[in-house]
Amino acid sequence: MIERIAILGTGLLGTSAGLALRAAGFRGSIAGWNRGAEGAKTALAMGAIDSIATDGLQAARESDVVLLAVPIYATLDWMDQLSAVLGPEHLITDVGSTKAQITAAAERLYNAPERAGFLPGHPMAGKERGGAALGDAELFRGAVWLFTDHPGWQRSAQSAALAQSWKKSPPTWRAGW
Repeated sequence: MIERIAILGTGLLGTSAGLALRAAGFRGSIAGWNRGAEGAKTALAMGAIDSIATDGLQAARESDVVLLAVPIYATLDWMDQLSAVLGPEHLITDVGSTKAQITAAAERLYNAPERAGFLPGHPMAGKERGGAALGDAELFRGAVWLFTDHPGWQRSAQSAALAQSWKKSPPTWRAGW
């Protein structure tokens, strides 16, 4: 069961994911981290997150699921950093539009019984402009959220259960985490 989520990157997609989670009835805690403080403050004021994390790694350690909502190269950097501090009870996913480098990194760093799980994802949604202030709980409604999973990955029982839960109910599909 997902009770704590860390959103690393509170721009348009991260803030929208937090808002969509709340709109879908998620009652757990959502911590948000952003490179620039203003994005996190805006996400907090909008109700997309419950708290602003000053340390993204610490917020991730304290969460069940980590949503990486940052540009691709930042996602790859976070993947490297998180692989060293997260364990088999964690699941990481992302919103990146390209998957070759991300799935290669997931293959190398995650998805083994003793490691955190990684579920590469990409919501087919967005706007012409970005930023937390444009966050929208309805952004993902009716949109396809693609997952680039691999049947050969051997996740721990905990991260496999989290991945199944996330795939069934990403932000807006339905409540019932």
